[in-house]
Amino acid sequence: MYCDFSNVTDILYRNRKSSKYITYNNIVNTLFGTYLKDNNIYEFPDYTLTKLHKGSIGVSPELKDYYQDAAPDKMKENIKSALEYIFDKPNTYHELYRLIQYDDTLSSSMRRSILSSFSVDFTDDSALIDLIYESIYIAVTRLYYKDEGIVAAKYFYDDLIAVDDVLFKNNEYVPPCKHFCGRSKELDELHAVVSDNSTVIITGVAGIGKSELVRAYAKDHRKEYQYFGYYFYGGSLKDIIANVVHDALATESDLNTRYQRNLELLSSLGEKALLIIDNYNVTPDEDECFDDVCDLKCKVIFTSHMRFEDYATYELRAFRHADDVKTLTKYFYQYKEDEWKCLLQIYGVFDMHTFCVELCAKAFTKGAFSPKTLYKNLKSFKIRDFAEKLSAKKDKHPKKKTYFDHIRELFNLLGLPERHKQVLRVMVFAPVFGFRKDFLAKIMNLKNMVIVEDLIDVGLLYENYKGRVNIQSVVAEVVRSELETNNETCSDFIETVRALCLNEENTIKAGERTILQMVAAVFWSMDFSDTDFQLRFVHDCFKFTEHMGESSLNDAMIAFEQNNHRESHELKTLYLSDAAAYEMIKKHLDNAIYYQMQAVECSKNCDNNVLLQANTVNTYGYYLNLADRKEDALKEMQIGLTLFDQLDGDGVFYFDKYRAIINYGDLLFSLGYTDEAIKQVSAAVSSLRELELQDTEVYADCIYSLGLYHVCVNDTSAGDELVSAFRIFIDLYGRDSDFVQTRAAELLSYIETAHINLTDYEPLKQLLGE
Repeated sequence: MYCDFSNVTDILYRNRKSSKYITYNNIVNTLFGTYLKDNNIYEFPDYTLTKLHKGSIGVSPELKDYYQDAAPDKMKENIKSALEYIFDKPNTYHELYRLIQYDDTLSSSMRRSILSSFSVDFTDDSALIDLIYESIYIAVTRLYYKDEGIVAAKYFYDDLIAVDDVLFKNNEYVPPCKHFCGRSKELDELHAVVSDNSTVIITGVAGIGKSELVRAYAKDHRKEYQYFGYYFYGGSLKDIIANVVHDALATESDLNTRYQRNLELLSSLGEKALLIIDNYNVTPDEDECFDDVCDLKCKVIFTSHMRFEDYATYELRAFRHADDVKTLTKYFYQYKEDEWKCLLQIYGVFDMHTFCVELCAKAFTKGAFSPKTLYKNLKSFKIRDFAEKLSAKKDKHPKKKTYFDHIRELFNLLGLPERHKQVLRVMVFAPVFGFRKDFLAKIMNLKNMVIVEDLIDVGLLYENYKGRVNIQSVVAEVVRSELETNNETCSDFIETVRALCLNEENTIKAGERTILQMVAAVFWSMDFSDTDFQLRFVHDCFKFTEHMGESSLNDAMIAFEQNNHRESHELKTLYLSDAAAYEMIKKHLDNAIYYQMQAVECSKNCDNNVLLQANTVNTYGYYLNLADRKEDALKEMQIGLTLFDQLDGDGVFYFDKYRAIINYGDLLFSLGYTDEAIKQVSAAVSSLRELELQDTEVYADCIYSLGLYHVCVNDTSAGDELVSAFRIFIDLYGRDSDFVQTRAAELLSYIETAHINLTDYEPLKQLLGE
């Protein structure tokens, strides 16, 4: 209930004495006797009083003006006369007191000011007369509005100043831009979320269009609210709330007082008020007033590129349909139909990011690039390449800057701590499906996930529905240009990728596809200032990519080596070895042997690189074995192992040595030297166990080969060895991977050839059954 004319006079009428002569009209005419007399009016018309009582009409302006100007004592004389009609004075006092006390259309300060002069309970007639006067004064002088045929009281701010006159007068609302388009479904979805929650946060990467969306929402729905305020966050919610009321008297009080008073006012308005805070790009903890604003009973909408958990949010993403991108593009650039495919590919680099689409279209209009020209150079393109200045309005500020400067302004990367920057550099090379959090922590040597969570919170990274961490394409482009992703700034990450390709990193578990996509990203996108360093990286990774059968990547890597190895004996040896492996991929064994023989000859000039010589000659022996030139192969492999033995005293562990031993053991076994093969590989297994490397692929390869040998000699230890090997293979590659399935088929072939009875090997029987 509100302290309005209908309710105040009804309280007096309900507490009247029981008499048919004391009517509602009698009471009202007595209360305003002086007004009637001074205006030569005998009494109010009955139909007027009936409508006033029902609340279907408001008080006349003449009565309002009279009461505001009249002396209180004069009015109280009329009230004293009307008091003769009241039977239950204590209850009348009680009801009027609570009517004012609980009328949340009156500001808290106003209610406190009025009621501070009165006791809670009835004391005497004088107090009741004063309270009736205050009640009638409010009821007569306040403003009213029609709400579905009923007169409703408007909200007061203070000292009978109507809220309408002072609230949100400093509104910063600007309408959506002229080229706002393609968000009708998003607006409907947002409205559903706002309808169900008092506070909603629109989230999404910077520049995706959150501000434009909320402005369009306000344009569509502001008529549903009696009060509407829109403000840009400038670092303090307290400042915004303390100043939503624009009144000379209000601004004289201190900030905290105004803040508390306005919080109460906004809550009292309930769902009749909508407050929008745009660009709230800080975490909840960074503004002490965030929870206060979220607790308001009015509708509140924030926009932010930060992450918010445990709050009602609506995430805005890129355009859902290509037609919407077309519409936005055409506003700035009238493209030809044969350019659309190129435009779509270019926009795809930025994940159809709204602001990037706008800037690209403007840049094409400038004529610096044509869509077709840029499309052909996408791999080498950087957003710094757009040198022309473009006019664009972001939030309320129109600016003319280069494409890069516009985008860079969205993300404050230079202000980040160095460790945060390093994580962003690595994320540029993440697979399309992102990194597992634990994997990212391993490759970055993070003790915990605090840095990653920080970057997610500020909207630079995001967590997808599978719980993987990824980076927005537009953020990645800024990182490449702003933070520089080269072999110096990313040296640790490059070394990790190299080690994963060579299976030298036994503390990090990664799927083949993840490693392959990291290799491709580094190869295509990393800025290598040192060509020799890049060549060595490519060589080490080629050992991995060749068996993955990624033809386009293999072709590009070989071509790069061929064009850049120059006259360095080491680099030429690496190239020739990779060329041989490349020929093996194409099943050209003779060509592979030819290239590898050249690699061996070239490696003889690398006296300071015994490891390279050992690997090169051992691989040559492996190819000769495949060509069934077993005696020649045996000779080359023995030379290779002798070279590896020269490295035993340097204190470094070499995975390649153990692979050479496996190849050598397989050759010995095929020549009938079974005992010698088992001896060689058993020694390798023991060595790896001493080094506690039982969970590595090279260890699995060793015990797999040993298991095959034991199968053929009917040794029961084969079962445990093969089961252990397959457990590691499955853990590394997955049960359904081509690698595991190929090994399983090979094992079955050995078993059939050896005529083994599986009932003697229960663990092996269970493994094959799986």
